[in-house]
Amino acid sequence: MADSTTPTQVFRLPRITFLVVLFLLVGAFPLALTTSGGEGAPAQVGLQTLIFLVPVLAAVYVARTATVVDAAGISVRAAFGSRALPWAQVRGLSVTGRNVYAVQSDGSVRLPCVRVNDLAALARASGGRLPAIAQPTPKYAPQRRRR
Repeated sequence: MADSTTPTQVFRLPRITFLVVLFLLVGAFPLALTTSGGEGAPAQVGLQTLIFLVPVLAAVYVARTATVVDAAGISVRAAFGSRALPWAQVRGLSVTGRNVYAVQSDGSVRLPCVRVNDLAALARASGGRLPAIAQPTPKYAPQRRRR
């Protein structure tokens, strides 16, 4: 069975994703601070300023969305909520396309930020509750040889 010394594994979006949030913020400035007057008129704060909520919501999504696997179970965090899945309720994993799901008796829950290549790390973090999966072998593009 699993021991209590299994490491906690956190699957989340790469931190470079905050660069997208920065681009959204830069793109929101001209739209949010438009002027109704002519050239040289001061910027006005109005209803269009709510456009700044888009990069804020994107930053919350990037910061919060994660899957945490430890000895107690799987914890799925979304932008505005979370769900704990104890190991007693998890019957297995399902892979559909690029998404990985935790299967329960009453349905399945998508594990955000977990991909097929992460299944070996997820199985190790389960502490033996999931069958061991071999590490994926990296696939490289074929190289052209000079003749």
